Amino acid sequence: MAVQLDRDGPSTPKRQPVQLYHLSSQYRHWRFSKEQLAKIRQDLIEQAVERVRTLWEEERAQQAQAGANGVPAPTDASASEPPSQPATPPAPSDIEYLSVADEQLLVAYYLQQAVGLCGAFKFPEAVSATALSYLKRFYLRNTAMDYHPKDIMLTCVFLATKTENYPISIDTFAAKVKVAPADILALEFLVSQSLHFEYKVHHAYLALSGLVLDMQTTSVPSPSLASALPRAQAFLRAARLSPAELVYAPSQIALACMRLADREAVETWLEEKLRAGAAVPREGRDGGGEGRKEEGGEGGAPGREEGEPAQLAQEELLRLLDEVQAMIQEQQRSTVDKNKVREVDRRLKWARNPEKDPKSALYKKRKAEEEAAREEKERAKAAKRPPNDDASVFD
Repeated sequence: MAVQLDRDGPSTPKRQPVQLYHLSSQYRHWRFSKEQLAKIRQDLIEQAVERVRTLWEEERAQQAQAGANGVPAPTDASASEPPSQPATPPAPSDIEYLSVADEQLLVAYYLQQAVGLCGAFKFPEAVSATALSYLKRFYLRNTAMDYHPKDIMLTCVFLATKTENYPISIDTFAAKVKVAPADILALEFLVSQSLHFEYKVHHAYLALSGLVLDMQTTSVPSPSLASALPRAQAFLRAARLSPAELVYAPSQIALACMRLADREAVETWLEEKLRAGAAVPREGRDGGGEGRKEEGGEGGAPGREEGEPAQLAQEELLRLLDEVQAMIQEQQRSTVDKNKVREVDRRLKWARNPEKDPKSALYKKRKAEEEAAREEKERAKAAKRPPNDDASVFD
């Protein structure tokens, strides 16, 4: 007996197809408005300052107790330390904690370092792009006062080689970056947790490739495309160093880069697509993510009401592309001041969380507490174990 697969009657409304990107974790969890990004970063910094200030007070108490017991207090001074840096930590209220701008400066510097590192290893574009995405996402869940961007950057690059199926042994990688393999691997689970184990990244460079292929089916001259593509790719590399991917869709970023490279070609393509009634990337101006929903759209992508003129959708898209282009051009104009980076890094010496510093008294205290708890748990298990229990060898 034949099975009828389609039972929809004429009264059943047709469901609009959903793009795969809209079902991705990137769209649902890693897309924000500019205002949301600013608030997330400001909240993280404020919470970190309060936490680190409290922990430094505890650290000073631990050092004072150790001094009273005749144990020398741990210091981190070195002969190469600049005169502006005190050899002992200042009072917690006197520490210059990092601001959002300070942290973003550090992260921007190590984004550039990650690009250079991937180039030195001759990693493919997918590895470099994914590593940068991981680093940006990590600092939407953590701050530089807890985890230094240099350490996180190395782990992000190594993790990206695995998620993008370009494996390299940890020994080879660590030897070239002159870091102990254990130091890189120790942060791998932390980075994965911060990413919510959502490793897949939808990249704009793939969207750009698809866009160029589609433009070849229109009246856009092939020589124009061949000339514009390298320029668009250069704009795309600049976009990776900006927060564009946290606000806009990959297709929007790709189209903006091509529009910067050849505005006339994009306008010709858009006119032909709109004339034919084809879909163009016209998602919400501020993206989606974190449950954002706007009127007329689903999950943060506002749509066009039925019967609305196509010109309005085009105007909305062009305004959005202007925003993306402005962000990319601002990134191109901005340069990372290494002197400012060094200054922020010097301040981070005392503004960092002492719990994360193996040389601190607080770190040693926490480790001793963890070891004591582990030993107590082992003793409790041993007390419950029957005598001559052979199964204990498998515990």
